[in-house]
Amino acid sequence: MSGRDTVSGSDEGDGRRRPERTCHGVDAITRHRLGLLEVDVQDLRLLPPRGRMDRIYRRFLRRIPYETLSNHRSCCERPDDPDAWPRATDRLLRENRKDGLGGTSFSLSYALRDLLRGIGTNAHCTLGRNLVTEQMHAAVVAYAEDGAWLYDPALLLGGPLAIRPGGALQDPLGTLRLEPGPGRNLTVTMALPGAPDPRPIYTLVPLPTPPHRFRQAWVASFYKGRRPSLCLARRIDDEIRRYTEQPGRMEILTAEGHSYRRMGPEPVEELHVLFGVSESCLHEWFESAR
Repeated sequence: MSGRDTVSGSDEGDGRRRPERTCHGVDAITRHRLGLLEVDVQDLRLLPPRGRMDRIYRRFLRRIPYETLSNHRSCCERPDDPDAWPRATDRLLRENRKDGLGGTSFSLSYALRDLLRGIGTNAHCTLGRNLVTEQMHAAVVAYAEDGAWLYDPALLLGGPLAIRPGGALQDPLGTLRLEPGPGRNLTVTMALPGAPDPRPIYTLVPLPTPPHRFRQAWVASFYKGRRPSLCLARRIDDEIRRYTEQPGRMEILTAEGHSYRRMGPEPVEELHVLFGVSESCLHEWFESAR
């Protein structure tokens, strides 16, 4: 592992010596990172390039949850140092292994981008705008021989979307599509099972975002010490689980549709089982509200 865990200021590198490559063109840092996701590099080399990308994405999606808890912790640790708030790849993976933590769209996309780059993929972070909250949303654009692909670990897509107007993903949990917008904009829409009409999620220009702009948007996405509502989400095979502290509701999405139920005021044990976040982190979160 490297001795630093930083958010690089450049997609082209930061001037430091690159790690030496080991067998099959994968360096030791990437091998370690993939090992934390239980991805075997020997198995990857048997797959075509996009098969490798999809294998890493699926393992990442299964292992790393979406959650807002770690962002709040990061702010509280160093409230006067915004540059320290973003959690880069190695910190995210360490905290996932220790406490089952993940992150929001920025940290998830940044880490996935690094993992894809580690196997030689031309991958970049990109930004969109949520059409409901108006907040910035991060995802990954990856290029392969068969075109450009949008990977979105925060939206919990079962696979990538082909980046072109009308590009679609037939997910068992719904149909995702990229609809054309003004200029170069595309809108990600989702049609859930049984829903009459697709719902627009976010809009983006699906191109690499300059690193300095991505970092500015990342820092701006934090709550700056204010305690947000806890959100947890995770995909296990063809089931998506979502918990929101306000209004204290669990949502389960399957191919058969949605189900909802109310949760208690501090459902630590159940959240630990459903999302894999450590009970100590969850206890700390709910105690902070008292």
